[in-house]
Amino acid sequence: MYPVPDGDTGTNMLHTVRSALAHARTAEPTLAAVAAAAAHGALMGARGNSGVILSQILRGMKEAFAGHEYVDGPSLAAAFSLAKTHAYTAVTQPAPGTILTALAAMTDAVQGASDGDLALRTAVEVGVEAVERTKDDNPMNRAAGVVDAGARGLWILLDGALAEVEGRQVMGLEGADAPAAQFGRSARVSGHGFDPYASSAAGASAPSGPITAGGASAPSGPRNAGAPAPSDPMASDWAGAYDVQFLITDPKRSAEELRADMLEFGADCVLVVGDETAVKVHVHTLQPDQIIRIGLGAGRIGDVVVEDLDAMTAEHERATGIVVAPPHPRASVGVVAVVPGDGFSEIVRSVGATPLRGGATMNPSTEELLDAIRSANADHVVVLPNDRNVILAAKQAAQLAEGTVTVIPTQNVAQGMSALASFDPAQEASAVVRAMEQASTATHGIEVTRAVRASEVEGQKVRKGEAIALLDGRLVARGDDELDVLAAAAGKLESAELVTVFYGSGVGPERAERARERIRAVHPDAEVEVLHGGQPHYPFLVSAE
Repeated sequence: MYPVPDGDTGTNMLHTVRSALAHARTAEPTLAAVAAAAAHGALMGARGNSGVILSQILRGMKEAFAGHEYVDGPSLAAAFSLAKTHAYTAVTQPAPGTILTALAAMTDAVQGASDGDLALRTAVEVGVEAVERTKDDNPMNRAAGVVDAGARGLWILLDGALAEVEGRQVMGLEGADAPAAQFGRSARVSGHGFDPYASSAAGASAPSGPITAGGASAPSGPRNAGAPAPSDPMASDWAGAYDVQFLITDPKRSAEELRADMLEFGADCVLVVGDETAVKVHVHTLQPDQIIRIGLGAGRIGDVVVEDLDAMTAEHERATGIVVAPPHPRASVGVVAVVPGDGFSEIVRSVGATPLRGGATMNPSTEELLDAIRSANADHVVVLPNDRNVILAAKQAAQLAEGTVTVIPTQNVAQGMSALASFDPAQEASAVVRAMEQASTATHGIEVTRAVRASEVEGQKVRKGEAIALLDGRLVARGDDELDVLAAAAGKLESAELVTVFYGSGVGPERAERARERIRAVHPDAEVEVLHGGQPHYPFLVSAE
């Protein structure tokens, strides 16, 4: 709802749907196979809260359609019920007026249906009012005068499915000239006042509280058979390794068996997931031919990708300016931090943690988070999402990881960087987690940016392009100058002993130094540190302790 450059719900859902579609197109042309592939693709491509919730909705459909040749009323009703169960389970504190409540309303409406087409039509019709209600049921939506973006996105997907059944064209943003359907856009005529294709607000609330996904310790890092484990100081640095990916359709062996073989062989970052219909393999190895040989032993492989990791690393460094650290010996505890800029990446790497680029305008997917967890090469990995819209994907990745992973639900970079400052790899994992949790909750965060649209927030009218400052997620200052609103926001802090200013990619050292002076003027007894964060869109991000 805030007029800031934020995680775009529509973009996150689009990434997730594209991944689901790409996987579905590789499956056999049966209902069960396509549903299973789509669910798997959505899971691996899920971005943001809305993407993770959508992946769980598709999971429910996969389970309901297993063993079915076509969709009828009972199977679609079961799909909605399972989708609702999985989606609600993914969110620890469901909020009113979100994609979840819209899904619940549609689920209730289709129960007892005998005809699949009629059930889908009923869901879409009920969905119109369910989406409209999100504007009143959610206090933030009501204040902003918008419907929930996640709920609207779900409705659009279902309306698209119904349009295919009915052979009609969907009225989209480009002003298609197809006649209005009997529901959807025509609902406005009947007095609902809801345009399903109009602007809307961000999705469901972020979960809170740390989550730990336990299990057997992850195997040692990359090595060939007979090579020393990474905990050995003589372990190879894996120069010349390859990234290998492929898909096995109708596998003769389980994902668990394949994963065990590849780990025993010595592959690293081994991601083998799937079911009886398809298995996706993604590993790093010095001998790609041997990994492919293992895959061929399970069935016919497709979508084979073999890339030189050295070349990929060089291209990544050229494109982003981020220097990827060499592999390190396996540790007892490690940290993955999602950060929005190259300066943050350097800070994270300097304390022995693993940075993952992401942030408000581009949330990392579940698979990217899982890869980062594996790259941390530790028995116990702590993940700092540093954005409320990344928390669900981080928890999903934690559940998929082989070792023990704890997600500390840091909702902004300020909390994450304070937690990182408390990271002591020499301590036991439980002590590390406690210290980082305490540090994150004791930190206040200030975010300074420019409003991307005109809006009214908490009774304050904000102009498009106006400088605004958020303190712990609440709008506390606005004006023409970024330094003025920064100082005003800092003045809202009751006290501060240590203030760290991270300046963005568009801010020079001189202006950063002026930011230090403005904060010192407000808090003369505080220690004020200025560091280059390199983040886009936000000239200043501030951590105050």
